[in-house]
Amino acid sequence: MNWWQLVKRELYLMFRKDFRRVNFIFGASLAYLIIFGLLYGTHVITNVPLVIYDEDQTQLSRSLVQCFADSERFEIVAQPSSQEEMEYYLHEQTAYAAVHIPHDFASHVTSDKSSPVLLIASGINLAVTNTITTYTQEILAAFNQHVSTKLLEAAGVPETLASHKSAPITFAIRVLNNPTLSYLNFFVIGLAMAAFQQGIFLAVGASILYEYRNRDELAAIHPVKVMTAKMLPYFILASLSFFVTLYASIRLFDIPCKGTLLDLFFLSETFVLTAIGFSSLVASLCHSEITFTKLSLTYSIPAFTLSGYIWPLASMDAFSQTIAYIFPLFYLSDALRDLLLGGYSPELTRNITVLLVLGLVLTCLATWLYTKRRHTVNTSDPTGTVTA
Repeated sequence: MNWWQLVKRELYLMFRKDFRRVNFIFGASLAYLIIFGLLYGTHVITNVPLVIYDEDQTQLSRSLVQCFADSERFEIVAQPSSQEEMEYYLHEQTAYAAVHIPHDFASHVTSDKSSPVLLIASGINLAVTNTITTYTQEILAAFNQHVSTKLLEAAGVPETLASHKSAPITFAIRVLNNPTLSYLNFFVIGLAMAAFQQGIFLAVGASILYEYRNRDELAAIHPVKVMTAKMLPYFILASLSFFVTLYASIRLFDIPCKGTLLDLFFLSETFVLTAIGFSSLVASLCHSEITFTKLSLTYSIPAFTLSGYIWPLASMDAFSQTIAYIFPLFYLSDALRDLLLGGYSPELTRNITVLLVLGLVLTCLATWLYTKRRHTVNTSDPTGTVTA
């Protein structure tokens, strides 16, 4: 059997005999992309349930309530008439936040005294809590400036001067690369790439372990020839899967792609090489597909957690930072987001180089271990069975 026949044999096994391998390669990343793309399709958190306890019930306090009602970030679900009722809504999670306007709110404001407005928010869900605190501060800041201007005008200060005096310092913010602070752009690609890696692991692992269960089929062929013929179809299909996922993210969910095709190509190809080499090596160490699947699933969570995608590397402790450099996903996920949203990744050359070297080393180790193990098994167990 020549090398091309080995490749065709592997394609037959993938597409006819064990189609789940193709599902792993293409299905994992696309499934995560679609599921989480739909989940984060609103880009930002809106319509957060809010209750407002307006103890003052004056025109000024009702104006503040209207400011919250006009914001798309909040949905006022109730206006309780007591503090106990307000706390009940929070306890039952009918509302995620509450605003308490005190009874002397208007009188303090009009008599040149400050009046506290209390915001109560649950810290259970940090994404929701951050939205609540950020936009409440924006609403109160805008309302505060408006009230200050009106008070100065009432005191006889001209309108323009009153506006400047009420806000002597103006604050402007410019967010680069993700100006809408979209959760869709921030999260989804990283989750899809974690699933993409897992899909490669499961597909390649099933392929390697198949040869141990049926080693008589290729017993006369050199192991290096077998391994290269087996890896090539997965390398090509995984590369195709990466760009299909990327294309779907752009077309279906409008995730921007500012990076060049060449940068994305080198980053993806070196990662695919590393993922195939790593999964081949681990599979060659396992005695059954069940064991391999358990190991790969156990690996996936810390790999994504320590990839720097959801929690920056600089904020990790020294031990976690050291461990993070071991995971291939660390060199892909953050750089990929940089390329998509910003068009540039400062560590791109380093990441591609590390992945290339790591991929070659892991592939060589996997081939050597496959060769050694097949020779050992053939010598010790001529019947062709493999123990679990």
